[in-house]
Amino acid sequence: MKNRFSFTIEIRPYLRDHYFEGKVIFPAVEALIVMAQAVRSHHPQANLQMLTEAHFPRMLTIDPASNRLEAQIEIESSESGISAALLTSIKINNGAMGRILEHARVTFSQDRVLPQPPLSYRDARKMASECINVPAASIYHELIPFGAAYQNISSDLSVSAQGALADIAGGSGEADDQLLGSPFVLDATMHAACVWGQRFTDIVPFPIGFDRRVIYRSTKKGGSYLARIAPIDVSREPFIFDAWIFDQKGIMCESISGLRMRDITKGRMRPPQWIREGTWK
Repeated sequence: MKNRFSFTIEIRPYLRDHYFEGKVIFPAVEALIVMAQAVRSHHPQANLQMLTEAHFPRMLTIDPASNRLEAQIEIESSESGISAALLTSIKINNGAMGRILEHARVTFSQDRVLPQPPLSYRDARKMASECINVPAASIYHELIPFGAAYQNISSDLSVSAQGALADIAGGSGEADDQLLGSPFVLDATMHAACVWGQRFTDIVPFPIGFDRRVIYRSTKKGGSYLARIAPIDVSREPFIFDAWIFDQKGIMCESISGLRMRDITKGRMRPPQWIREGTWK
């Protein structure tokens, strides 16, 4: 059965630190939380630990003058799980007609048996090829110029042809970390993939979805984590990565398979020369 209902998203101040080309953009990680909240409210016993078939087809712009965002949530149950979509509506033809826009979609698998963690902490820390170390300050000054709330790669990012290794802070603010963990940790993990793309592919890639995300242990605001990124298929867009997030004890918190990244600016944004050359200012 499919059910669609109105949903009001409160725009808390920290969200305004997430911007792109002069516009405040509702983060994909927050869209996942909104959809998880809706699923939990309609299916209180739903399992939210395994997310599959995530798509982020269209950015959701936040009105700088508003503290609320009016949206719609669509929920549908099927054999593959409980699917949810985050939608908005716009008026066209001088308001005579309406159009529904989809910004995010994901399926929460109801399989109660989670797959075994695919990578050990020791193996995650190994990168055989030569690395460069990119300072966090350089990342957030030139490569991913977000505001303070979304600057959560906390030290030099190690980048090699094999992938990237990042120390990540759990973030703070009023974000919800109860259902899917801290949104800042996954967001910063995707930053590491973006930096890798700028270093090795000569584009600025943004996340547009993933195949599967398994949450073994929820990350928390205020925590410290280690993320490993590995390129899987970067021969053409969308580039495909896998990612793993560990806590400070070496226990896996999340596994993300098939993270898809591409240049959504159509070439308007280009990596600076220093990252392409493996140096920095």
